[in-house]
Amino acid sequence: TDKIRTTEPGGSQMSLPGRRPMSKEILQISLYGDISIRLGERDIAGELSKKSVGLIAYLLCAPGRQVSKDTLRDLFWIDAGDKAAYNLRFNLWNIKKHIPQTCGQEFIINSGGMCGVNPAYPFERTDIEGISRGGGRHEAEQILAAGNSLVFMEHFYIKNCDEFNDWLSLERTERERKVISLLSDAAGYFEEKGEFDRASELLKKIIFLSPFEDDFHIRLMKLYAAEQKFSEAISEYRGYTARLKKELGIAPSRDLREACRAIARVQTDAEARTINIKDKVYNSDYAAATEMFREILCDIGESITVHIENWNNLDGRSREFLDSLIRERIITIGR
Repeated sequence: TDKIRTTEPGGSQMSLPGRRPMSKEILQISLYGDISIRLGERDIAGELSKKSVGLIAYLLCAPGRQVSKDTLRDLFWIDAGDKAAYNLRFNLWNIKKHIPQTCGQEFIINSGGMCGVNPAYPFERTDIEGISRGGGRHEAEQILAAGNSLVFMEHFYIKNCDEFNDWLSLERTERERKVISLLSDAAGYFEEKGEFDRASELLKKIIFLSPFEDDFHIRLMKLYAAEQKFSEAISEYRGYTARLKKELGIAPSRDLREACRAIARVQTDAEARTINIKDKVYNSDYAAATEMFREILCDIGESITVHIENWNNLDGRSREFLDSLIRERIITIGR
């Protein structure tokens, strides 16, 4: 039987009968969403302790992928006292037991006061960080296909390990910005190619990660307008502004309001106290644009004139809304 040479927690060598050294099975690691560390059909992450998984993740993220043992002991076992060194040795041994040698290389290098991921060990990143930034269609489609696993080590937490959990919180924030940059670049590629559905899908992912950045909501609204989906553009505006008010207690920014007006073909003149509306692009969706007026009116005052290019083409809901404003003497209609 072939044997794999490995090291027991105390540091001496021992022989374990079992698998041949890996040759064709490539280690695959994803640190986004639910962590996955796979060797062929085996889910190694499910066989390791949480601290072993956290240790692998920390080493992969460290500059040069190597860290001092003192740092690791403080990170994972700061309250363990004399047992901290043993705990670290045990976890490193356990990782080596589950991730065998390949091509004569160990996954973890443990030498002197340092340990780290072996740069010569072959493995693949199967998450979004494994995608190169070539700026072409292949990369853009890979980013689009990355799914919803966009949060770094989502749901991962180690009980009574505050130092590691604090690091993880900061790392999530830092890597979120990198993911947003990747998604934004890919969305820009599809926008330029006129593939608006694919671009909007990516922008929705960005908004999921960072819900209060106006620029991405404005880009999404403009994409809807480019697809002639004007009611969806207005709905995006209304949904976002409602969330701003409910969760942050703030009104939409001037840039956001102006973007919405441009999409709705609504022009305002505060000095002349008028609103000019062109309804040719709306047809049956024109009613959605009238829902914006309350926001627009807040910028101008109590009584303004609304100029409508084609009153006869207004649908019933729009007329009802505008008639109510006329009765209250909030607006007058210029036809």
